[in-house]
Parts: sequence; structure tokens; C-alpha cells
Amino acid sequence: MELRRFVFSTISVVMLAPVMTSCGSDEFWSQFSGCKNDSYVTETRSNSANIWDSEGIEYEARKSGELYLKHINGLFNCATVDIKVSASVDGTHIRIVEIPIGDSANCVCPMDVECLLKGLTDGEYTISFYERDGVSLRFEFKIAYSNSLKGAFKLWKGTMDSSE
Repeated sequence: MELRRFVFSTISVVMLAPVMTSCGSDEFWSQFSGCKNDSYVTETRSNSANIWDSEGIEYEARKSGELYLKHINGLFNCATVDIKVSASVDGTHIRIVEIPIGDSANCVCPMDVECLLKGLTDGEYTISFYERDGVSLRFEFKIAYSNSLKGAFKLWKGTMDSSE
């Protein structure tokens, strides 16, 4: 019976490993989609005419103190096999660093990266996304966190749509 439980536990961990990328904390998790367009042909989405021009962030409060972020159509090297996400909250500043893992190729590919932060309190926050070096700022925007927060920051229009 113990052997069966060990095998089941091992199989469960192996199956979940490619989906979940953890920063080693109960306060955060992340995952990514992989390449969304293997043929590198323009795709359409309901909210944009061209997937290559539709990068943005969707955000939503989940349980009390939790913030779900989804980086949609982030352009990463097409040889990326995983994206390690580092996140930290310092007062009212949320810092996100997306670090692509894998070889390098002469192409880019749209990918979605999701993460869930925990331990937030109501109030205004600045969310900053940094390049893989952790120093170069890619973009940032502000939110007013509450349990009813839901919105999007659309990079392709340089605007922020939110409803709280």
C-alpha cells in the first residue's frame, strides 16, 4: 500500500511540474503557455486584429488579498521552454521579472505568462514588469487593489481599462 501511495505521489508531482513554476513561496505561483503560434503566421483575437500587436496584462482580485496577473502575448524567444517569474511586493510597489529559460533562436513567439500574488491589502499599487536582467523596465501601470478589482492594461494602445 505504501508503494502505491509513493508511486501515485511521484506521478502527480511529475505531471504538475511542467505546468507550475514556483518561486519557492506559498505567497506566489506562476505558469506559462509556451509558444502560441508555431507557424509564426498572424492570428486574430476577439480584442485585437493581430496577435503580434496585442500584448497586455489582465488582472483580477481573487480571494481576499490575492491578485491574478496574466501577461498576454508577451514576445519571448521562440526557443523558450519555460519562464521563471520572480515577484516581490515592497510597500505599494509590485515588481515582476519574467526570465525566459531555454536556448536562443533567431525568432520570437507570443506567450502568455500567469501569476498569482498573495498577501495584498486594499490600496493603490504600482506594478512594474522588468526585462530578464531585473534592471531594465519594460512597462508599469497602477491599480487600486480591492476584492472587486478586474481590468486590463493594454500595451498595444498604451491605455489602461479597469473596472473596480
